[in-house]
Amino acid sequence: MPFASAVAYDDTRTACVTATSSGDLIFRERVAKASRDPDETVQKGQFAPSASASEWSRECTVSANEDGLAIMHVALSDVAHGRVIAAAAENGEITFWRVYSASSGGSSSVEQLGQSASGMSKIQSIAFAPASDVLTLAVAQDDGSVRFYEPRERLTATVWEEVDVYESARPGGKATSIAWRRSSEMTNPVNFPIIAVGTSWPEEARHSVSVLAYDAKYRRWNLVAEMSSGLATNVQNMSWSAMTTARGALNLAAASGSNCFVYEFTGVTTSGVEMAKEMGVLPHPCKINNCEWNASGSVVATAATDGKIRMWSANMKDGAWREQINA
Repeated sequence: MPFASAVAYDDTRTACVTATSSGDLIFRERVAKASRDPDETVQKGQFAPSASASEWSRECTVSANEDGLAIMHVALSDVAHGRVIAAAAENGEITFWRVYSASSGGSSSVEQLGQSASGMSKIQSIAFAPASDVLTLAVAQDDGSVRFYEPRERLTATVWEEVDVYESARPGGKATSIAWRRSSEMTNPVNFPIIAVGTSWPEEARHSVSVLAYDAKYRRWNLVAEMSSGLATNVQNMSWSAMTTARGALNLAAASGSNCFVYEFTGVTTSGVEMAKEMGVLPHPCKINNCEWNASGSVVATAATDGKIRMWSANMKDGAWREQINA
């Protein structure tokens, strides 16, 4: 029986796309003041709104590949780019789709834009860059590299090609996860793209979180910080705080096994950081699937395999991170 294999939200959190093990993409959207014609038939590739604006009232399902291959990873662009979907199948092929949303009360559709081969290595994670001039997809792969794809024509986005690649200097690694810094990306004090990459070297039992900054002058990604202490297994998920701290520092949450690590990076430039330190470790009784910051950057939410969502925050007196038992 098909099951959900991946999910992604856009920046407004009013739209999401779910991928399935049978190769389908299910796009859902919240629509205010919608009503459904009871005689209307919802067909594959189109959806109609329901009566309740408090629910995911629009839904559309399309098949992402002819062979019914499982979609292992999915990404949804910020709404400024018109909601583009990237879907990575188990054979390494990436397909790109655009959501065409009708006015309130109408139906919408999801149509394929194009596709791009991801290279010879297995894909571990994909993520769209935050809204900028060019829509960019980052792809973390089993050979330790991060490849970047952009549409050749910005308006149509029908042909996608590899435009850049970052390769770890240490051989034998596998890039396991990737996270773009989302909000305030192009404002001071950090006005350049930043990504975090989780990498593992299985033969060495070594795992790390790397911070990469893009140097536009030399058109390359530079390794500016790397954290590895305490990481006993691969990093499966990461999230940047949307807010910088009062000192202009950047905070990152990284889920690794049953622990979620909270890091702080101060004085980030395109060539290095003034300080990188571990702010706390959030222990769980089981594996963590996901971690995410709240809008103000004061709380980290974690979702674990025991089915529980936990909220964590730093104590105002001693700075220690603790679970909010009564949240």
